[in-house]
Amino acid sequence: MGNRRRLVEALNTQVEHLSVERELREEAVRAAERSRIAAEMHDVLAHRLSLIALHTGVLATRSDAVPAQVGERLALLRTASTEALADLRDVLGVLRAPDSASAPVLREVDELVDQARAAGQRVEVRLDGRPEEAPAAHRLAVHRLIQEALTNARKHAGGAPVALRIDYRAPATTVEVTNSPGVRSPDAVASGFGLIGLRERVTALGGDLRTGPGASGAWRLTARIPHRPAANGTATAHDPRPDRRR
Repeated sequence: MGNRRRLVEALNTQVEHLSVERELREEAVRAAERSRIAAEMHDVLAHRLSLIALHTGVLATRSDAVPAQVGERLALLRTASTEALADLRDVLGVLRAPDSASAPVLREVDELVDQARAAGQRVEVRLDGRPEEAPAAHRLAVHRLIQEALTNARKHAGGAPVALRIDYRAPATTVEVTNSPGVRSPDAVASGFGLIGLRERVTALGGDLRTGPGASGAWRLTARIPHRPAANGTATAHDPRPDRRR
């Protein structure tokens, strides 16, 4: 009985250590995702801030008068600065870590889909709206969501078709990825830490991420990220467009 009691105590201690270790690893993943967002801030805003600097320099050389051309540049400057500030608010609002590492520049989902198809995946894409209708932070989140979903499908459902649906239109950017059952890769390790990082990103943007089994053994990932309110208190407006499939 004494040996059994000591064994149970040792096992309980080991379980506690493993639980603490997993919590630390999850926190490290969240911190890494925040660092990635911090690095992306420069990529998102560099062009617009450079544009502001350029037109500010032009206006500085023509301070004696404001002709029509300068007036147009003033309007462009106001638009660019407003968009830059909006993106800055989106990105800085999710930053909590001062350190950052290099990260990919702002890219669209087409590149990920092309890479997946080149690797042998069958991917169907349904796209509603245009990427530019959504804030830059949303587009970065969509890129990461699709990247992780396609990677997981290759690992855990090899050969299974993948259906992507992305809607950039207001009032929310939505992503849905579904793959049917497939062959699990022998090298696949189900850690779940990639989804933890994605949930950190989506939640920080005020959205919601859900993953889990769907019908007929399929796997489903859905995310919804609300758009920021416009000046009139409503979500950013959009022009209806027909669905596009690839």
